[in-house]
Amino acid sequence: MKTPHSRSRVGVLAIIAFCAIVACSGERKASVAAKVNGPLVALMTQHASATCGRSDRTYATIFFHPPYQTCTTANDDSTESAEIDSDSVVVELTNTWKAAPADQATVFSQAEGDLTSRFGMPQRCSATKVEWRQGDSLDVVLQIAPVSQVGTEFNEGPYRMTRVARLGAIDPSIGGC
Repeated sequence: MKTPHSRSRVGVLAIIAFCAIVACSGERKASVAAKVNGPLVALMTQHASATCGRSDRTYATIFFHPPYQTCTTANDDSTESAEIDSDSVVVELTNTWKAAPADQATVFSQAEGDLTSRFGMPQRCSATKVEWRQGDSLDVVLQIAPVSQVGTEFNEGPYRMTRVARLGAIDPSIGGC
């Protein structure tokens, strides 16, 4: 025979189970990692205002510790996306910036100079793309290109500068200039 006490206990357990299911299902927003680590942290510009969520990213070899989270920010002129492992190590960082045609060469040159001071001399892939590799675990690529091909013959329209930095085991046959 069920007593009122056993019914309320079953009800409480049902509520707890329901809350656990709701909390564990779907995409949850994670808080921004209080402190992130690794050599890519120095390149982060917008982490404090980032929105983070669980990433389903997988790697061919386990170099970092899952689960991963992706933290992103965006404003009118720039974006930042960081992939962070469970030890709060930034394993990949992608930044984009818009530049006016008249400023694109200066913006690229300044960014290249900053990265050169941090990582040494780059390999020049072209006039608008450079790459730094350190050992078998750091790869940084900086590139600038018109946002659209329309109007580029007259140097009209904005340019997009992209910096992609990766930390981890680098396959020497992939990437590079």
